[in-house]
Amino acid sequence: MIIAIGGGEISQNQTYDIDKFIVESSKKENPNFLFIPTASKDAEAYIEIINNLYESLGCKTDTLYLSNVKVNKEEVNQKIENADIIYVGGGNTQYMMKVWEEYGVDKALIRAYKSGKVLAGLSAGSICWFIAGHSDSEYIEGVENPKPIWVKGLGIIPYLHCPHYDEPDRVGFDEFYVGQLTDAIAIENQVAVVWDNYKMYVIKSNPNKNAYKISWSDTGLNKEVLF
Repeated sequence: MIIAIGGGEISQNQTYDIDKFIVESSKKENPNFLFIPTASKDAEAYIEIINNLYESLGCKTDTLYLSNVKVNKEEVNQKIENADIIYVGGGNTQYMMKVWEEYGVDKALIRAYKSGKVLAGLSAGSICWFIAGHSDSEYIEGVENPKPIWVKGLGIIPYLHCPHYDEPDRVGFDEFYVGQLTDAIAIENQVAVVWDNYKMYVIKSNPNKNAYKISWSDTGLNKEVLF
């Protein structure tokens, strides 16, 4: 199962109902929770917020550090194998995918999905499960004249993706998406799409927000609300 979260401020409990659902989905009393904060370059404040939240929800927490440290690939695989829940944090998607490829995290996460673990994430941690996503990595890196880019994900969920769909800097996604042959899933903050054995449904921590399936045809852009 994958729970892909469009966005929301975790420190303000904006995704709390979704986080509870993630823990309950493990069907374990004290699940082993692994946080992968690569996209934030292992930002300690972020790690503390996530681990405190999931400890309060009954998890035993661990973190997979991949930035600014020497990493043993066997240890990477062991941490992923030991986890019941794997949560990927937000940040620079392009940077994250490059680091994952270097350490084989991409392949390990695909194995984790096939073995039935609960996989989740927000923003970059949502994009990574799809074929490719609308990323603001150039903005994060301070590139001159930055632009949104497609960043390739793991391809488990067979759609393109836009997180934070209700935020001002994602308003241009519809235009960015024009002409694509593959349908897209756009998710607003405080909303998650659950991908469970090829079935897809929506859960929310804010009932006023939505997720959408977007497609492009000869008649133009088509958009439908997901439930």
